Amino acid sequence: MKKSILTVAAFAFLMVGCQSNQPMKQFGVDNGSFMSLWKTYSSCQNTNDLDQLKQSAVILHTAAKRLLWNDTFVLPLPGKIGQFVAEPSPRLAVDVKAMSASCSLRAGQAAVQARQTDIAKELLHDILEYHPESDYAFYTVQAKAILSELEPTDIQVSLKVK
Repeated sequence: MKKSILTVAAFAFLMVGCQSNQPMKQFGVDNGSFMSLWKTYSSCQNTNDLDQLKQSAVILHTAAKRLLWNDTFVLPLPGKIGQFVAEPSPRLAVDVKAMSASCSLRAGQAAVQARQTDIAKELLHDILEYHPESDYAFYTVQAKAILSELEPTDIQVSLKVK
């Protein structure tokens, strides 16, 4: 009886150990590429050049989408064992989607200041499309506020007196 309990405990320990040390490369991000993304984000926050801001926003947006596609990792285990294994999650210090939204918002604001409204609308609409308001409320509210100034809706009010 003790031997079977020890065997089960050893197996459980082995499974927990395997899950807790997932390499970042399987999620599409290693330390080198993450540092590259961080440099891109820092560059986005420290420049006023619209072309560089647009380029940084595109790089971060692409990286965020790549991370989402890699979130569908499936551990190849038999069904009876697989039901007890939790989905691995990437262990990043920051949210790359938030970095993307922040950079796109900054680029959109710079485009508005440069009177490049088409570019600003594209960048701001990307925030609304790819960043759910429930998770990225700050960025979506800011994007909506700027878009409301760029795309004012006409409200017609009429008073009929009888």
